[in-house]
Amino acid sequence: MAGALLSALLGVVPGAASQQRRPLVVLGPEASGRSALLFRAALLASGVAAAPASVMFLAPRPLQRLPCAGGLDAVAMQRIQFLYPPSSQLLFQVLANLQQTSCPILVVVDGLEEYLKSCPGPSVAAQLVALLLDTVNHFSQKLSRVSSACQLLVSMKSPGEAGEDGGHFSTVERYFQAQMWLHPEAEESVGPASHGATKVVRAHLSQPGSQDREWLLRFEPEGQMKISPLPCKSEDSRGAAAQNDTPAEAEAQGV
Repeated sequence: MAGALLSALLGVVPGAASQQRRPLVVLGPEASGRSALLFRAALLASGVAAAPASVMFLAPRPLQRLPCAGGLDAVAMQRIQFLYPPSSQLLFQVLANLQQTSCPILVVVDGLEEYLKSCPGPSVAAQLVALLLDTVNHFSQKLSRVSSACQLLVSMKSPGEAGEDGGHFSTVERYFQAQMWLHPEAEESVGPASHGATKVVRAHLSQPGSQDREWLLRFEPEGQMKISPLPCKSEDSRGAAAQNDTPAEAEAQGV
């Protein structure tokens, strides 16, 4: 995975100490690759973390399939703890227990909007987001002994999607200043129709103190993800966003 994109997903703040992390929310419509991107970040984090640190992956339901299951690192997979609380009430309980038993370097919450929708009201939804941040801060304090920190990475459907309440995004936006927006492009055919099509997604990163950046993600039918930097459309200096990325296309197995 391209270094700059991975650093953003893992919350690395440019020029900051290693103990600092910036929570990030990934937003996109249905079938935009949100879950695959979060899973890949979890897999990479678990592969580089020093033992006994682990990764926590939370979602309302199990992933339909593990991306590129045949090429997964078995050791890294063992260090990812998958939990599937189906409601906000159970997620509250899971987070309370985590503070007493775990110390992950990355907490992933896929489908956060489903938990927010199951909250009784906006105030409870805000409490849930605040608890997520408090839990990650608690882990970071424990990890500071080894000059490390815990990152919070969540995903949501884009506000305005059918059935999505824009109020949920307003709740999250107050706490997550770093945002990555996924914009699906036209699919690309690859050989015979039986091989499927390549899903093409433009990823736009916006975070305080840094120029906006963009990448083109290609999700291959066999599970590979290829990443290439793009000039950022929202910046006046369109070439500046990609200066620090390697010009060659980076490949990531497993997504």
